[in-house]
Amino acid sequence: MRQILKKLNFSSKETDIYLAALKLGSASVTELAKRSGIKRPTTYVILEKFKEMGLISLSRKKGIKIFITEDPDKLLKLLEEERELLSNKEKELKNSLPKLKALKEKDTTMPIIRYYKGKEGIWSILDDIMNSQHDSRMITSGKAFDVLGKKRIERDVLQKRKRIGTKSYIISDHDPHQIDTYRKKELLFREFRFLPETIDLNSLVYIYEDKIALIFLRNSLTGIIIENEELFLVFRFMFDSLWKELKGKNLPE
Repeated sequence: MRQILKKLNFSSKETDIYLAALKLGSASVTELAKRSGIKRPTTYVILEKFKEMGLISLSRKKGIKIFITEDPDKLLKLLEEERELLSNKEKELKNSLPKLKALKEKDTTMPIIRYYKGKEGIWSILDDIMNSQHDSRMITSGKAFDVLGKKRIERDVLQKRKRIGTKSYIISDHDPHQIDTYRKKELLFREFRFLPETIDLNSLVYIYEDKIALIFLRNSLTGIIIENEELFLVFRFMFDSLWKELKGKNLPE
């Protein structure tokens, strides 16, 4: 019996009072509190709730309120009313779904932009890139080795990328650090192409997953991650076009 009432969303105390009321048939709040073992003020509040639900009715005997338990069939009526209410909610939700979906579609076109500052902020960006399970495209400069630390890059970026097994496609300027990395033929998880020697980069661009990361090396270190599928596709197209154009050109001697 208790399990059935629990399925009807009766609390433990409500169950105790209702079962006591069924057994007594009619009783005062004091009698019901004593029979159920629930404190009198709590019993009274629950009885008022039952009265609103139609489970009990109220009478008076010598000026004392007497609570009379209605037929348990009322529980079935409550369940039918709840089912009807749920059905109405379902209809309302179905009618609202097109508008809700339109809002979602609208929101997905808006880019999510996160800003970072300082060396550790830039490392947060690099960690996000390195944790990706997808290949990445980047336009970069060896200046990052000077700014962020060569040993840390080799340990936390190059080796991690090698361990994960994803590949980096790198378009670079002719900074000596990048040329030195390019000449390490054992780094098979990286593929380089080079810009003309006259181009000197002070910013880095990473294209991965559905994100674009921009890192600015000059003055105070700052960076952003932009998460937007449409913008990602535009950047990837531009990178792939440049990648194709640079094939076999501008290679370090």
